[in-house]
Amino acid sequence: MLAPLAQAYVRAVKPGEQADFHRDLLGVVLRRVQRSYALDVDAAALVKEALTAIEPVALHSGDPLEVFNKAMNAALASLDPHSRYLDAHAQLNERNSLTGSFGGLGLEVDSIDGLVRVVASMPATPAARAGLQRGDLIVRFDDQPVLGMGLGEAISRMRGQPGTPITLTIRRTGVEDEFTTSLVRETIHIQPVRWSMEGDVLVLRLASFTRSVTTALERAISEAVSAQMPRAVVLDMRGNGGGLLREAVTVADAFLSEGTIASLRGRAPGNRRSWQADASEYFPGTPMVVLIDGRSASAAELVAAALQENGRATVMGQRSFGKGSVQSIISLGGENGALRLTTALYHGPSGRTVQRTGVGPDIELVAAADPNARPGRREADRSHALPGADEPQPSKARVDQARCPMPRKELDPVLACALAFIDAGAIDTFVATLEPAESVALPAQ
Repeated sequence: MLAPLAQAYVRAVKPGEQADFHRDLLGVVLRRVQRSYALDVDAAALVKEALTAIEPVALHSGDPLEVFNKAMNAALASLDPHSRYLDAHAQLNERNSLTGSFGGLGLEVDSIDGLVRVVASMPATPAARAGLQRGDLIVRFDDQPVLGMGLGEAISRMRGQPGTPITLTIRRTGVEDEFTTSLVRETIHIQPVRWSMEGDVLVLRLASFTRSVTTALERAISEAVSAQMPRAVVLDMRGNGGGLLREAVTVADAFLSEGTIASLRGRAPGNRRSWQADASEYFPGTPMVVLIDGRSASAAELVAAALQENGRATVMGQRSFGKGSVQSIISLGGENGALRLTTALYHGPSGRTVQRTGVGPDIELVAAADPNARPGRREADRSHALPGADEPQPSKARVDQARCPMPRKELDPVLACALAFIDAGAIDTFVATLEPAESVALPAQ
C-alpha cells in the first residue's frame, strides 16, 4: 500500500537527500499511526487521503518538507480533528506551549468555515495592541491563505520566535473590506491559576492545564488560606481549553478524598488505565461550585466530570465543548519531528465519556442573546470528530443569569449566580429566590 504513495511523493517533490529522507518517513509515520491510534485504522483510506493531497503538485516542483506535511496532515485529519504531524519547528512550539510560555501573538482562536476565528485577545499582547476583536476571521497569514488549513497548523504559523513579524488579513463583521494588520511575536506567558476572595468565598480561576498548574494551584490556595479560610470554593474553568492529562488528574484529586477520577481507554495496553483519588483533600466538606462554558474542553472537562460525578461539586454554566480524546506526542527521533496522535478516550467516574456531548451543568445559565454573535462551535461540529457518549443528564435547573442578585455592579454575572447559589445552599432554594418567569426548575430525573 505504501509503494504508490512513495512513488507519487517522489514524482511531486524536488529530487535530493530531503526527498529520499521524507519518502522513507512516510512509512514510519503511517506504521506508527496504525500501531498507536486509539481506534482501528483503515490504512488504505489513510494512503488515499495522502495521495489526494499530493496529486495537484506539479512534477518535481514541491518542497519535500512542505509536501510531506501536506500529505501526512491530510491523512491524519481524516482520523479526527486533533491528530497531526509536527515538524521540528512545530514540535518545539507544542512543547513550549505546554510550559505556559511561548513565542506568539496572544490570541485565543477556534475554526469556522475553514477560517480561523478570534475568540479573545490576551491583555497586553501583540493581538490586544493591534485591536483584534472577538469574532474577527483571519483569512491569510502573510501570503498564505488560511482556507483549508487545519487549526493546529494555523496556530503553529502564528507562533514562532519572539521578535519575528507576521501580517494577518482580517475579515470583520460590519467592515466592508478585508484589512491587514502587522504584528511582531512576543513571549507570551500564560498565568494558569489566579485567585481572589468574594467575601469569604475563594474563587480559583484555572486558565489552562500546563505543566505548572498543580504547583500554581497549591501556591494560590496557600496564599488565600493564609489570609482567610473560605466557607466555599468556586473553581472557574470557563474558556479553559485543556492541556496535560496528568495535571488534570492531579487537580481533580486535590478536591477529592475517594473515588475514581478518570479512566483511559485505547487500543495499546499503555493507553488503558484508571486513577483513584488519594485520601488528602483541600477544603473537605466545603461547598464547591465549578463554572464551565462551551469553551471548557478536554482536561477541564475531565476535572468537571470527576468533581460532578463524585458528588463533590455543583457544576454551573453551559454545556462544555465535548473533547474527550487524549493526544500523545510521539517523537520520531532526531529532527524527524513528532506525531500529535489521538491514543485514547477518557471516561469519567461513571464510565461515561464527554466526547462530542460534553459535561452537562447541574444548573444551566442562560445569557441574553447577542444578535451579532456567531454560534459557538463544539467538538460535534468538527469534521471527523470521533464518536462519543449519549447525552448527559439534563440540568436540574435553567436560570436566566441576569436574574441573579449582583452584590456589586462590576461583578461578573456568572460568578454572581455562583455566589447566590452558595448562599442558598440548594438548587431549589436558589431558584426560589429568583423571578419565577425567568428561572425554571426542571423536574427531577
